[in-house]
Amino acid sequence: MIQTDSLQLTHQSLEFFSQKTKDRILISSLILFNEGGFNNVTTASIAKHTGILEGTLWYHFNSKKDILSNHIQLLQKVFFSVNQQNKSKDFETIINEFFQSYNIIWDFRYILRDNFQKYFEDDKSISKTITDINNYLDKWAENRILHSHESGLIKINSNEIENLSEITLIIGRYWLDFSMKKYPSVNISLLRLKGLKHIITILRPYLSAKGITIIKKILKQY
Repeated sequence: MIQTDSLQLTHQSLEFFSQKTKDRILISSLILFNEGGFNNVTTASIAKHTGILEGTLWYHFNSKKDILSNHIQLLQKVFFSVNQQNKSKDFETIINEFFQSYNIIWDFRYILRDNFQKYFEDDKSISKTITDINNYLDKWAENRILHSHESGLIKINSNEIENLSEITLIIGRYWLDFSMKKYPSVNISLLRLKGLKHIITILRPYLSAKGITIIKKILKQY
Protein backbone atom coordinates (compact mmCIF):
# COMPACT_ATOMS: atom_id res chain seq x y z
CA MET A 1 0.00 0.00 0.00
CA ILE A 2 2.79 2.40 0.89
CA GLN A 3 4.45 2.13 -2.51
CA THR A 4 1.16 2.85 -4.32
CA ASP A 5 -0.12 5.59 -2.03
CA SER A 6 3.27 7.27 -1.85
CA LEU A 7 2.62 8.36 -5.44
CA GLN A 8 0.52 11.07 -3.77
CA LEU A 9 3.85 12.64 -2.82
CA THR A 10 6.29 14.14 -5.31
CA HIS A 11 9.79 12.82 -5.86
CA GLN A 12 11.26 15.97 -4.27
CA SER A 13 9.95 14.74 -0.91
CA LEU A 14 10.02 10.97 -1.42
CA GLU A 15 13.77 10.87 -1.98
CA PHE A 16 14.23 11.90 1.67
CA PHE A 17 12.43 8.77 2.92
CA SER A 18 13.78 5.24 3.20
CA GLN A 19 11.93 1.92 3.42
CA LYS A 20 12.61 1.71 7.16
CA THR A 21 9.53 1.33 9.36
CA LYS A 22 9.89 4.79 10.89
CA ASP A 23 9.96 6.45 7.47
CA ARG A 24 7.05 4.33 6.27
CA ILE A 25 5.04 5.59 9.25
CA LEU A 26 6.00 9.16 8.38
CA ILE A 27 4.87 8.65 4.77
CA SER A 28 1.54 7.08 5.80
CA SER A 29 0.79 9.75 8.39
CA LEU A 30 1.74 12.52 5.96
CA ILE A 31 -0.67 11.15 3.36
CA LEU A 32 -3.48 10.68 5.89
CA PHE A 33 -3.00 14.07 7.56
CA ASN A 34 -3.07 15.72 4.13
CA GLU A 35 -6.24 13.83 3.18
CA GLY A 36 -8.28 14.04 6.36
CA GLY A 37 -6.67 16.68 8.57
CA PHE A 38 -4.35 16.18 11.53
CA ASN A 39 -7.09 16.23 14.18
CA ASN A 40 -9.22 13.64 12.37
CA VAL A 41 -6.58 10.93 11.93
CA THR A 42 -5.88 8.37 14.66
CA THR A 43 -2.67 6.50 15.36
CA ALA A 44 -4.64 3.29 14.76
CA SER A 45 -5.49 4.39 11.21
CA ILE A 46 -1.85 5.37 10.59
CA ALA A 47 -0.68 1.94 11.76
CA LYS A 48 -3.26 0.19 9.57
CA HIS A 49 -2.26 2.26 6.55
CA THR A 50 1.39 1.44 7.16
CA GLY A 51 0.63 -2.26 7.56
CA ILE A 52 1.97 -2.54 11.12
CA LEU A 53 0.61 -3.01 14.64
CA GLU A 54 -0.21 0.15 16.56
CA GLY A 55 2.31 -0.90 19.20
CA THR A 56 5.04 -0.75 16.55
CA LEU A 57 4.05 2.85 15.82
CA TRP A 58 4.34 3.70 19.53
CA TYR A 59 7.83 2.20 19.54
CA HIS A 60 8.94 4.84 17.00
CA PHE A 61 6.76 7.81 18.03
CA ASN A 62 5.42 8.91 21.41
CA SER A 63 2.38 10.69 19.98
CA LYS A 64 0.89 12.35 16.93
CA LYS A 65 2.64 15.49 18.11
CA ASP A 66 5.94 13.62 17.78
CA ILE A 67 5.01 12.70 14.20
CA LEU A 68 4.11 16.32 13.46
CA SER A 69 7.48 17.48 14.82
CA ASN A 70 9.24 15.01 12.51
CA HIS A 71 7.20 16.24 9.55
CA ILE A 72 8.11 19.85 10.33
CA GLN A 73 11.80 18.97 10.43
CA LEU A 74 11.47 17.12 7.12
CA LEU A 75 9.61 20.02 5.51
CA GLN A 76 12.41 22.38 6.48
CA LYS A 77 15.10 19.96 5.29
CA VAL A 78 13.45 19.20 1.95
CA PHE A 79 12.50 22.82 1.25
CA PHE A 80 15.97 24.12 2.04
CA SER A 81 17.48 21.45 -0.24
CA VAL A 82 16.06 23.17 -3.34
CA ASN A 83 16.57 26.71 -2.06
CA GLN A 84 20.30 26.99 -1.51
CA GLN A 85 20.71 30.67 -2.36
CA ASN A 86 20.98 29.80 -6.04
CA LYS A 87 21.40 33.06 -7.93
CA SER A 88 21.24 31.51 -11.38
CA LYS A 89 19.65 33.80 -13.96
CA ASP A 90 18.78 30.91 -16.24
CA PHE A 91 15.01 31.07 -16.70
CA GLU A 92 14.49 27.31 -16.75
CA THR A 93 16.47 26.87 -13.52
CA ILE A 94 14.48 29.59 -11.75
CA ILE A 95 11.15 28.14 -12.89
CA ASN A 96 12.11 24.57 -11.98
CA GLU A 97 13.17 25.65 -8.49
CA PHE A 98 9.87 27.46 -8.01
CA PHE A 99 7.87 24.42 -9.19
CA GLN A 100 9.90 22.10 -6.94
CA SER A 101 9.31 24.40 -3.96
CA TYR A 102 5.58 24.42 -4.68
CA ASN A 103 5.58 20.60 -4.85
CA ILE A 104 7.23 20.38 -1.43
CA ILE A 105 4.74 22.78 0.13
CA TRP A 106 1.94 20.70 -1.38
CA ASP A 107 3.42 17.45 -0.01
CA PHE A 108 3.45 18.89 3.53
CA ARG A 109 0.34 21.01 3.10
CA TYR A 110 -1.46 19.97 6.29
CA ILE A 111 1.25 21.73 8.33
CA LEU A 112 0.38 25.06 6.71
CA ARG A 113 -3.35 24.32 6.37
CA ASP A 114 -4.53 22.83 9.67
CA ASN A 115 -5.17 24.69 12.92
CA PHE A 116 -3.09 23.29 15.77
CA GLN A 117 -3.84 26.03 18.30
CA LYS A 118 -6.53 24.13 20.24
CA TYR A 119 -4.73 20.83 19.95
CA PHE A 120 -1.49 22.18 21.41
CA GLU A 121 -2.75 25.16 23.40
CA ASP A 122 -0.53 24.11 26.31
CA ASP A 123 2.58 23.92 24.10
CA LYS A 124 3.56 27.09 22.27
CA SER A 125 6.65 25.59 20.61
CA ILE A 126 4.70 23.95 17.76
CA SER A 127 2.71 27.06 16.90
CA LYS A 128 5.87 29.19 17.09
CA THR A 129 7.71 26.85 14.73
CA ILE A 130 4.85 26.91 12.22
CA THR A 131 4.69 30.71 12.50
CA ASP A 132 8.43 30.82 11.79
CA ILE A 133 7.91 28.62 8.72
CA ASN A 134 5.15 30.92 7.45
CA ASN A 135 7.34 33.97 8.00
CA TYR A 136 10.16 32.26 6.14
CA LEU A 137 7.82 31.50 3.21
CA ASP A 138 6.72 35.14 3.13
CA LYS A 139 10.33 36.25 2.72
CA TRP A 140 11.10 33.40 0.33
CA ALA A 141 8.24 34.37 -2.01
CA GLU A 142 9.32 38.01 -2.04
CA ASN A 143 12.92 37.03 -2.77
CA ARG A 144 11.81 34.70 -5.58
CA ILE A 145 9.80 37.48 -7.21
CA LEU A 146 12.68 39.92 -6.78
CA HIS A 147 15.21 37.48 -8.26
CA SER A 148 12.87 36.72 -11.17
CA HIS A 149 12.58 40.45 -11.78
CA GLU A 150 16.35 40.98 -11.66
CA SER A 151 16.95 38.08 -14.05
CA GLY A 152 14.40 39.40 -16.55
CA LEU A 153 12.00 36.47 -16.16
CA ILE A 154 9.25 38.85 -15.06
CA LYS A 155 8.72 42.56 -15.71
CA ILE A 156 7.39 44.43 -12.71
CA ASN A 157 7.86 47.73 -10.94
CA SER A 158 9.95 47.41 -7.81
CA ASN A 159 7.16 48.84 -5.64
CA GLU A 160 4.80 46.06 -6.79
CA ILE A 161 7.04 43.13 -5.82
CA GLU A 162 5.77 42.85 -2.24
CA ASN A 163 2.12 42.94 -3.36
CA LEU A 164 2.67 40.29 -6.04
CA SER A 165 4.49 37.98 -3.63
CA GLU A 166 1.69 38.35 -1.07
CA ILE A 167 -1.02 37.62 -3.65
CA THR A 168 0.93 34.58 -4.84
CA LEU A 169 1.16 33.25 -1.27
CA ILE A 170 -2.51 33.96 -0.57
CA ILE A 171 -3.57 31.96 -3.63
CA GLY A 172 -1.15 29.15 -2.82
CA ARG A 173 -2.13 28.89 0.85
CA TYR A 174 -5.86 29.25 0.31
CA TRP A 175 -5.77 26.53 -2.33
CA LEU A 176 -4.39 24.08 0.27
CA ASP A 177 -7.62 24.40 2.27
CA PHE A 178 -10.08 25.15 -0.54
CA SER A 179 -9.08 22.14 -2.66
CA MET A 180 -9.62 19.74 0.26
CA LYS A 181 -13.15 21.02 0.86
CA LYS A 182 -14.33 21.49 -2.73
CA TYR A 183 -12.66 18.51 -4.40
CA PRO A 184 -12.48 15.73 -1.76
CA SER A 185 -12.57 12.95 -4.36
CA VAL A 186 -10.40 14.43 -7.13
CA ASN A 187 -7.00 12.92 -7.90
CA ILE A 188 -4.31 14.50 -5.72
CA SER A 189 -1.89 15.06 -8.61
CA LEU A 190 -4.58 16.91 -10.57
CA LEU A 191 -5.31 19.18 -7.59
CA ARG A 192 -1.60 19.91 -7.14
CA LEU A 193 -1.32 20.86 -10.82
CA LYS A 194 -4.50 22.94 -10.67
CA GLY A 195 -3.10 24.94 -7.75
CA LEU A 196 0.15 25.51 -9.60
CA LYS A 197 -1.75 26.76 -12.64
CA HIS A 198 -3.69 29.22 -10.44
CA ILE A 199 -0.38 30.71 -9.28
CA ILE A 200 0.91 30.87 -12.87
CA THR A 201 -2.26 32.73 -13.84
CA ILE A 202 -1.40 35.40 -11.25
CA LEU A 203 2.18 35.67 -12.53
CA ARG A 204 1.41 35.41 -16.25
CA PRO A 205 0.83 39.15 -16.95
CA TYR A 206 4.36 39.82 -15.66
CA LEU A 207 6.16 36.92 -17.38
CA SER A 208 8.45 37.41 -20.35
CA ALA A 209 7.55 35.63 -23.59
CA LYS A 210 10.49 33.27 -23.12
CA GLY A 211 9.36 32.53 -19.56
CA ILE A 212 5.86 31.59 -20.73
CA THR A 213 7.32 29.25 -23.36
CA ILE A 214 9.51 27.49 -20.76
CA ILE A 215 6.63 27.12 -18.31
CA LYS A 216 4.46 25.50 -20.99
CA LYS A 217 7.28 23.05 -21.75
CA ILE A 218 7.82 22.14 -18.08
CA LEU A 219 4.08 21.75 -17.40
CA LYS A 220 3.92 19.01 -20.04
CA GLN A 221 6.03 16.90 -17.68
CA TYR A 222 3.44 17.17 -14.88
